[in-house]
Amino acid sequence: MDGKEFIKVDLESRRWDDLEWQQCRFIECSFKGFRASELVTKQCEFEECDFSGAGLSSSKHRSTGFLNCKFGNADLFGARFENCRMIGSSFDSANLFGISVIGGDWSFVNLRYQELDGLDLKGIRFKGADFAGASMKECNLRDAILDQASLFRSKLQTADLRGASLDEVDLRHTELKGARMDIAQAIHFAQCFGIVVE
Repeated sequence: MDGKEFIKVDLESRRWDDLEWQQCRFIECSFKGFRASELVTKQCEFEECDFSGAGLSSSKHRSTGFLNCKFGNADLFGARFENCRMIGSSFDSANLFGISVIGGDWSFVNLRYQELDGLDLKGIRFKGADFAGASMKECNLRDAILDQASLFRSKLQTADLRGASLDEVDLRHTELKGARMDIAQAIHFAQCFGIVVE
């Protein structure tokens, strides 16, 4: 399916014979309970769409935008996102186990309490993202942009943070035992506790 546009359409029960979508646009559409484990999207746009309870395991998305979309309780096991824009999307209780994220912009996403252990998230833009309570042990976050992100009670033990941008990030309530940092980050960490580094 190429170049189609859908606006405020209920698509959850629609039958799809073609599960490769290219340059399609969906605005305020409902995909609740939608099942498409082999879905492939390329250069598509989803704006304020609802994927609650959708089954999208092993789906593949390239240069696609999911802007302010809801993925509550969605199954994204093994899904791949390559250079995608996920800005403002929410993943409450979604299954993100084994996802692949290559490049892209995940600014202002809600990833609270997610299990993200061991994921390779290097270089990803997470400005203003909410990771409160998330488990991110052994994550590769090298050169990621985490400016203004919430890491309250998140678990970053043995994660690699070298080169990541942490402007306006409060690390006082973040579990960081064994995490790898560069010198500038170590100074920022100390400053979060009011330590004066001279």
